[in-house]
Amino acid sequence: MYNSKKLIRKITHKLYSLKTRRKICYLRKNVIFSIIFIGVIYHVKLRDVLLEQRYFKHFGFRSNLNNSELLACYYSNEGDVLPWADGPNFAPKLNSIFFHETSCRGGLNSRQACSIESAARAHPTRQIYVLFSGPIIEVVYQKSCIAKLRLLPNVHFARVHIEEYAKNTPLDGLVASRELEESYWPVEHASDVFRFLTLYNWGGVYLDTDVMVLKSLTPLGHNWVAKEISWHASVGVIASSMDHIGRRLAQALVNELKTTFKPDVFNNNGPGVMTRVLHRLCNTSDPTEWSAKTCQGVEVYGPEYFYPVHYTRANDYFKSGKLQNVSDAYAHHLWNKMTSNKTIEKDSPYDEMAQRLCPLIYEMYGDEFGT
Repeated sequence: MYNSKKLIRKITHKLYSLKTRRKICYLRKNVIFSIIFIGVIYHVKLRDVLLEQRYFKHFGFRSNLNNSELLACYYSNEGDVLPWADGPNFAPKLNSIFFHETSCRGGLNSRQACSIESAARAHPTRQIYVLFSGPIIEVVYQKSCIAKLRLLPNVHFARVHIEEYAKNTPLDGLVASRELEESYWPVEHASDVFRFLTLYNWGGVYLDTDVMVLKSLTPLGHNWVAKEISWHASVGVIASSMDHIGRRLAQALVNELKTTFKPDVFNNNGPGVMTRVLHRLCNTSDPTEWSAKTCQGVEVYGPEYFYPVHYTRANDYFKSGKLQNVSDAYAHHLWNKMTSNKTIEKDSPYDEMAQRLCPLIYEMYGDEFGT
């Protein structure tokens, strides 16, 4: 009997030990798997952080969406109520003013609408065209700030389809190749493509949607660009007419973008294009001497006309107080890439400008203006 009990205890102990070992083995595997899984997640997160850091060159920002998603609206017509700017019935008048909205957000925010109203009020006899890269649905067209802007008789809205808009231009191949989808900043670089195409196709004046127009640009002439700083041109405001001077400038811009497009340099395809074109167009390499006389009829205005507040002081627009040394300005570029989330303080320069230059939009949004 004793031997039988002893044998049973030995067998039970072995079975228990086997179960225990299996359980321990199972737990060990789970722990190892968990460590590996956490390590992979950490690696992915770290990789993403490092990638995100790459995209903060200058003041560029990379969205969490992939590039195909960011540009998806460019190839969609779902629910769109806008007339087509790439169709046969679109014929803007000479010397029109153009804005482009390229973000795929499906409408305008209050700051963009304010800029458009400011341009329309400063130019009551010129036509203002707001060109969207994606669809605008009926309710947005009829109920949003777009409806308010449509009360202004010289403001018009239209849709551009990027492939049609680029067809039979030097940028046809760049657009058709979908190279924009390889860009670190596809929306911003698409904006560069659109602005140069608009000047190439129609001439006129291009303005960024974060430009507040203080007074008529007509005295500045028909063909001009502006410098952001003394040695570097920018592309937030450009005028290029349909005369031979304007055609030379517009042709040079699209050809330069076609041959030097870079997806990984934020400023290369906008300000870089303009600066390189002026270096070739002008008969002096000194940017401080660029003018209509030295640049084959293209006037080159200094920062005081459109960029009187450098981006390093962009917060000055939104803080209570007065701007200094801006008496020569025709407009203010508000550096939206850096300031879109800035709170607009009462009695700030921007608040004062908005009340005066875009009263329709300012009244519509009230305390929500600019948020």
